[in-house]
Amino acid sequence: MTSEEFNAWAGKYGLSIEQAAKVLGTSRANGFKYANGTRPVSKAVAYGAEAIDLLAQKESLKLIQKRLE
Repeated sequence: MTSEEFNAWAGKYGLSIEQAAKVLGTSRANGFKYANGTRPVSKAVAYGAEAIDLLAQKESLKLIQKRLE
Protein backbone atom coordinates (compact mmCIF):
# COMPACT_ATOMS: atom_id res chain seq x y z
CA MET A 1 0.00 0.00 0.00
CA THR A 2 1.42 3.37 -0.99
CA SER A 3 0.85 6.67 0.76
CA GLU A 4 -1.58 7.61 -2.02
CA GLU A 5 -3.52 4.38 -1.45
CA PHE A 6 -3.54 4.97 2.31
CA ASN A 7 -4.96 8.47 1.78
CA ALA A 8 -7.50 7.17 -0.73
CA TRP A 9 -8.59 4.46 1.69
CA ALA A 10 -9.14 7.02 4.45
CA GLY A 11 -11.05 9.24 2.03
CA LYS A 12 -13.19 6.33 0.84
CA TYR A 13 -14.59 5.98 4.35
CA GLY A 14 -14.62 9.69 5.15
CA LEU A 15 -11.91 9.34 7.79
CA SER A 16 -9.23 11.77 8.84
CA ILE A 17 -5.69 10.40 8.87
CA GLU A 18 -5.87 10.19 12.66
CA GLN A 19 -9.12 8.22 12.50
CA ALA A 20 -7.79 5.91 9.77
CA ALA A 21 -4.74 5.16 11.91
CA LYS A 22 -6.95 4.33 14.90
CA VAL A 23 -9.22 2.07 12.83
CA LEU A 24 -6.21 0.24 11.39
CA GLY A 25 -4.56 -0.21 14.78
CA THR A 26 -1.53 2.02 14.42
CA SER A 27 -0.42 5.18 16.13
CA ARG A 28 -1.47 8.66 15.11
CA ALA A 29 2.16 9.48 14.31
CA ASN A 30 2.52 6.48 12.03
CA GLY A 31 -0.73 7.38 10.29
CA PHE A 32 0.65 10.79 9.39
CA LYS A 33 3.96 9.26 8.28
CA TYR A 34 2.10 6.79 6.06
CA ALA A 35 -0.05 9.59 4.64
CA ASN A 36 2.85 11.85 3.72
CA GLY A 37 5.10 9.04 2.51
CA THR A 38 7.89 9.39 5.06
CA ARG A 39 7.33 5.81 6.25
CA PRO A 40 6.19 2.83 4.17
CA VAL A 41 2.78 1.50 5.17
CA SER A 42 3.29 -1.64 7.24
CA LYS A 43 1.98 -4.93 5.90
CA ALA A 44 -0.27 -5.32 8.94
CA VAL A 45 -1.93 -1.95 8.29
CA ALA A 46 -2.29 -2.67 4.57
CA TYR A 47 -3.82 -6.09 5.30
CA GLY A 48 -6.20 -4.52 7.81
CA ALA A 49 -7.40 -2.04 5.20
CA GLU A 50 -7.86 -4.84 2.66
CA ALA A 51 -9.81 -6.92 5.17
CA ILE A 52 -12.18 -4.04 5.89
CA ASP A 53 -12.64 -3.53 2.14
CA LEU A 54 -13.65 -7.19 1.77
CA LEU A 55 -16.60 -6.76 4.12
CA ALA A 56 -19.99 -5.69 2.86
CA GLN A 57 -20.32 -1.90 3.02
CA LYS A 58 -22.74 -1.96 5.94
CA GLU A 59 -20.48 -4.31 7.92
CA SER A 60 -17.31 -2.34 7.16
CA LEU A 61 -18.92 0.91 8.31
CA LYS A 62 -20.16 -0.82 11.47
CA LEU A 63 -16.64 -2.11 12.22
CA ILE A 64 -15.07 1.29 11.57
CA GLN A 65 -17.57 2.96 13.88
CA LYS A 66 -16.87 0.40 16.61
CA ARG A 67 -13.10 0.97 16.36
CA LEU A 68 -13.55 4.72 16.64
CA GLU A 69 -15.39 4.46 19.96
